[in-house]
Amino acid sequence: MGPRSNKKGKPKKFAVKARSLTRRPASRSVRKSILIVCEDSKSSCDYFIKYSKELGLSSVHVEVCGKECGSAPISVVNFAKEGKESITSTIHDEYDEIFCVVDVDNHPTLADAIQTARDNDLELIISNPCFEYWYIFHFERVGKAYISRPKLFHDLSQHLGQRYEKSGCDFFDTIYPRTDTAIGHSKEILSSQWQHEQDPCKCNPSTHVHRVIESIKNIAT
Repeated sequence: MGPRSNKKGKPKKFAVKARSLTRRPASRSVRKSILIVCEDSKSSCDYFIKYSKELGLSSVHVEVCGKECGSAPISVVNFAKEGKESITSTIHDEYDEIFCVVDVDNHPTLADAIQTARDNDLELIISNPCFEYWYIFHFERVGKAYISRPKLFHDLSQHLGQRYEKSGCDFFDTIYPRTDTAIGHSKEILSSQWQHEQDPCKCNPSTHVHRVIESIKNIAT
C-alpha cells in the first residue's frame, strides 16, 4: 500500500495546530514528551492512545499521529523527521523520544526508512508481518511464521472471542492486564529466535512494539 496523498499526490506535511513558537514557562513538574507516528491510522493509534490514558500519566505527554502521514514506512519516517525538526510538542520545544511504528508487509521503501531513521536518530519500531502480532503476544508466545495477515487475524480473533476488525482497539480492556506477558513474549522471540539476524524482513514473526510500551511506562513512573 502506498502513502496517502493530498490533491497534489504528495504525503501530507507535518502540521502544527495552534501551538505557540515561544518557550513555555517552566512548570513545577517538567513532563516528558513522546511522539508516536504510525502507518496505521486506526488500530495501532487507538491502542497507544488508550494505553496512555489507562496509565493516567502525569509525567509524560504522548502524541499519536496516524492520519497525518502516509502508510509507507518512508512516509512515516519522513513525517517524524519533520516533527523532530519543528517545534511541535505541546509541552517542550522538542520531543524527548520519537517512535516510528511500521509493518514489513513487503514495503519497497522499508530499507530507505531504516536508513533515514538511523541518520536522524529516530526509533523505528518494526513488526513482521504486522502490528497485530503484538496483540497475539498478549495470549501466547508464537514463533511460527505468518504467511498472510488473514491467518494472523484468524488466530487473534480466536483469542479475543470476537472477529478482529482493523477499525480500532475496542478489545483494549481485554489485553491491557496482559501487557507484561506480551512484553516478555516479544523479548523472548527476539532473543531466542532472531538473535543473529539483522534484516527485519527475515524475522517473521517479530515485533519491537514492547520498546514503545516500556518507554512510556518508564517515563511515567
